[in-house]
Amino acid sequence: MAVAMVSATATNTTTLSRGFTVMCPNCLSDDSGLVHDFKRGDIVCTDCNSAIGDRLLSSYSKSHTTSIRHSEQLKQNENENPLVPAVAATLLSMAGGSSSQSSQEDSDSNSNSSKDAVLSRAQRSRSGGRKASREVAKRRERGLERAYSGITLMCANMDVPSSIGEAARKMYRRVAEEDLHRGKNIDAIVATCIFLACRQQAVPRTFKEICALTHVPRKEISRMFKLLKDRLGEDVGTMLSDDLLARFCSTLSLGAPAQQCASILNDAVKQHDTLAGKSPVSVAGACIYMASHLVGQPRDAGVISHVAGISEGTIKSSYKLLFVSRDLLVTQKMLESNPHISTALLPLV
Repeated sequence: MAVAMVSATATNTTTLSRGFTVMCPNCLSDDSGLVHDFKRGDIVCTDCNSAIGDRLLSSYSKSHTTSIRHSEQLKQNENENPLVPAVAATLLSMAGGSSSQSSQEDSDSNSNSSKDAVLSRAQRSRSGGRKASREVAKRRERGLERAYSGITLMCANMDVPSSIGEAARKMYRRVAEEDLHRGKNIDAIVATCIFLACRQQAVPRTFKEICALTHVPRKEISRMFKLLKDRLGEDVGTMLSDDLLARFCSTLSLGAPAQQCASILNDAVKQHDTLAGKSPVSVAGACIYMASHLVGQPRDAGVISHVAGISEGTIKSSYKLLFVSRDLLVTQKMLESNPHISTALLPLV
C-alpha cells in the first residue's frame, strides 16, 4: 500500500493527501475516510474503524525511532564538545584523514624551507662577521702605521739612536694588542712609549723634553706613564743624574773640563748623600751649576733650568746645600784633574 505526503495538523490525527488513491481493504472506503492516528501509530478507516497501516506503521515507526536516536546522538555529541557541533566534528574528522598526508608534505616542505633560511642567514652572518673582522684589522693596521710614523718622526727630532725608535714601536704594538689605547690620546701614548724606551736604553729624557717635542701636556704623559707601567709591567728603569750630565753639558756648550768636574762632583754628592731625596734632574742641574763656576765657565741658573726642565728656584735651593758642603765635595781628585778649579769662584748664597 502506497501512502505518501501526510500533512500535519495541530490534532493527533492527519488526513492523507489527496494526491494518492487509497482504499480501505475492509469496507472499500476511499481515502477520504482514512486518517493517520499518531497516538496509535496506524492509518485508521473512520468508516469501519479498522487499522489498515501495519506496513506503513512499521516503516514509520522504524524511521521515527531512527530519527529520535539520531537526534539524541547529535545532542550527546554537542554536550561532549559544545564548541564543535556534531556535524562539524564529523566533517573535521573526515577531512583530517584525507588531509593528513598533504599536511605532512606541507610540514616537510616548510621544514626544509626553514632549514634553508636558517642556513642562508648563518652564511650571511659568517660572511658579515668576516667582513667586520677584516675592517677591524685594517683599522688597527692603519692606526699602527700612523703611530709608527709619529714615533719615527719624534725620535728623529730628538736625535736619539734608532734602537729607541724600535723599542718604542714594539711597546706601542703591545698597547694596541692589549687594547689599552681605546679612548686614550694616541699622541700621549706615543710620547710615553718614547719616554719609556729612552729610559730602557739608558738615554733618558725628562718629561719636559718629551712634552716640548710631542706638544702633549705633562699631566697626560704622567698619567699614561703610570698606566703602561702597571698594565704592561714594563721595566721602566731608573733615571740617574749620571745619565743627564753629559747631555745637559753639551746643550749648555760646556767643554770637557766642566763636564768632568760635574761628574766628579755628582759622585761625591751621592757618596755623602748631600742631596738625598732630590730628583736626578735637580741633582744634575745643581752639580752643573756649581761645576761651571768652579772651572770658570759659569752658566746662569735660569739657563740651566730651561735645559733641565726644572725651575730656577729648584736649582738654587739644591746648590745652597752643595755650597754649605763645598769643602767636603771639592776633593783632591777634582783639584788634580783641573788645577784651575777654585772654590773662590763659587757664587755666594
